[in-house]
Amino acid sequence: MDKMVDKKIRIGFLYFEEIHHIPHFIGIASELSKNGKYEVDVLTYTSDHTYLYRLIKLLNAKNIHVKTLEQPLYRKAIDRITGRKKPSSVYLYRKHKNLFLTYDALVFTEKNHAFIHKARGKKKKPFLIIANHGAPGRGYSFQPAVKLFDLALLCGNFYVDRLKKENLLIENHAVIGYSKFDVISKDKQDTRPFPDNKPIVLYNPHFNKINSSWYTHGLKVLEYFYNSKDYNLVFAPHIYLFNRKGFLKPSIIDEKYFNAQNIHIDLGSIKSSNMSYTLNSDIYLGDVSSQIFEFGIKPRPSVFINALKIPKDKWKDDLNHRFWKTGEVIEDINEFETALHKFEEKKDQYLATQKQIFTDNFYIDEHYSASKKGAIAIDDFMTKQNTLKPNKL
Repeated sequence: MDKMVDKKIRIGFLYFEEIHHIPHFIGIASELSKNGKYEVDVLTYTSDHTYLYRLIKLLNAKNIHVKTLEQPLYRKAIDRITGRKKPSSVYLYRKHKNLFLTYDALVFTEKNHAFIHKARGKKKKPFLIIANHGAPGRGYSFQPAVKLFDLALLCGNFYVDRLKKENLLIENHAVIGYSKFDVISKDKQDTRPFPDNKPIVLYNPHFNKINSSWYTHGLKVLEYFYNSKDYNLVFAPHIYLFNRKGFLKPSIIDEKYFNAQNIHIDLGSIKSSNMSYTLNSDIYLGDVSSQIFEFGIKPRPSVFINALKIPKDKWKDDLNHRFWKTGEVIEDINEFETALHKFEEKKDQYLATQKQIFTDNFYIDEHYSASKKGAIAIDDFMTKQNTLKPNKL
């Protein structure tokens, strides 16, 4: 007699963002695809997706199906004229709404789920699941829209406590850890990008036009290290700074900085997203990017540029600036050397703070990876919702 099995549960992982989102969902998708109950798709825009396919192969996630979605023809024409690199998710959601609604659940790494939430109306499906990209940093991580999700996969206890404090913690949530670390641990990182042993400074400004140090200090930072004989500099800003509509073009950076022997500039390659620079730098220089939390995987000196010159009594107890407690805060790049000396004087204090914040941010399970726990959490949730029945033999 033929074996009969129930129809598989269809889970779609939405990837309409830049490449830095991939490590935050692909580990969970990989683990879930190994569960025979599920059919796992990655829904994305038309592109070569080199990094996505590389990680799928690396994780041996042969059961994942990548489905590329075309945008409307008129949008293609507009993007061609404007030089837009990546299609807007808005038009992909609109054009492929009916496809999205056929899934049992959709997993997001960005809070752009309102359209699907509205489109499903009073129906339960597709369930909406959030697996955030990045660690919780400033207020952006705590928007009321998070309450529209049906399941939240959270990286650590700090996130839970802060969501609870903001009255944003939904009933169905699971603390799984940081699945990006699982993926990165299996993806070989490039070594130091300089032939000598001078300390490498990673300058990682945010893209936000209000808080970023780049707009007021960025070129000064490049000039400072261009003239330095003591340091190498990796300039790897948030990927959006030079790769998002309405932001900057590489042409504003003088060619001499690209050609400098002690400066390496990466405005958005795979290396800027897979922690190659984070793991192989000696000093962090930034402002308000949550990437400092990933840097904490290996505690080291950190310096922050206070571009808005916010008084210390205003930011020292502000949760939106808690990363500034992990190092020295300066208002001008010429204070950099002094800041490093001060860090060394308070090294034990700063490193202890870095370790504590890392522990608070990223839950680590002794038995299961974050990716595995994410897959288990999704399976538990779907079972709870009575969407699954035992497989019939």
